[in-house]
Amino acid sequence: MKLPKKLVRSLIFASLTSVAFLTRPLPWKWGVRLGGFIGALLYYLLRRERAKSLEGLRIAFGADKPERALHQILKKSFQNLGKGLIEILKFENLNPDQIESLITIEGEEYLEEAESQGNGTILITGHLGNWELMAAALSLRGYPLHVIAAPLYDPRIDEWIVRLRSRFQVETISRGSPSSSKKILGVLRKKEVLGLLIDQDTKVNGVFVNFFNKKAYTPAGAAELALRSGAATMMCFITRLPNDHHRITIQKPMMLVQSADHQKDVEINTARFTSRIEEHIKQYPDQWVWMHRRWKTKPEKHGQGE
Repeated sequence: MKLPKKLVRSLIFASLTSVAFLTRPLPWKWGVRLGGFIGALLYYLLRRERAKSLEGLRIAFGADKPERALHQILKKSFQNLGKGLIEILKFENLNPDQIESLITIEGEEYLEEAESQGNGTILITGHLGNWELMAAALSLRGYPLHVIAAPLYDPRIDEWIVRLRSRFQVETISRGSPSSSKKILGVLRKKEVLGLLIDQDTKVNGVFVNFFNKKAYTPAGAAELALRSGAATMMCFITRLPNDHHRITIQKPMMLVQSADHQKDVEINTARFTSRIEEHIKQYPDQWVWMHRRWKTKPEKHGQGE
């Protein structure tokens, strides 16, 4: 029997608040270990999500890795998501010194240099590692960070996440809101930092680019904004380390392809950003969110061939 959506959402919200309450007294490392156990349990319980995730893994690695290896990657991915969930739920108990102790940053000089140039900074990343922890860590380092995020399906969870971000001075710009465009431009005019995730197939203006050798509908907003604003544009990733600490890697600012054909430039630069994300996923395949249906939108439905 299929439960009503409203009931399912209420059960999810109740589960999250309960887990947050129960893990509050736990030391950080034990909470994270518990998250790994929860993730492994969900790997076995959520058969539909497991099957959907394996479809994506087969597209990405099926030609190079045996089925058993794909299952191992996916189980570790679920474990990492469980760890990340507990980390986020424990944000309310973290202080800046604790976050500082969990994080190392490589390439921070690129952010410092961009800050001095005066056109603002665009950080592009994907749903790899604990991206919420990355935002908090960079903000605490003194970089005024604003993230563009779609409202979540449950307003209660959405408000919770926005509040957790704001605790570490990370401002949320709600994607698609009437004031979002004005806020985005305001961030760059104030020489601040804008964070975007571009690795999911969502209902926004996008282009088809290769992702693991298959056309994937990809948000074009980052390329559009970078081309029009002149902001320093760089890729930024967070990686979970074996000891459950994290490494943030900020890459050298990208030289954008610019020509008389703006639409072509958007496609080319979006493809370049996506290629960087793919490279990182290849290095750390168990740290990406495989349950997202990355190739669900088909080129033929947009009047394009494969």
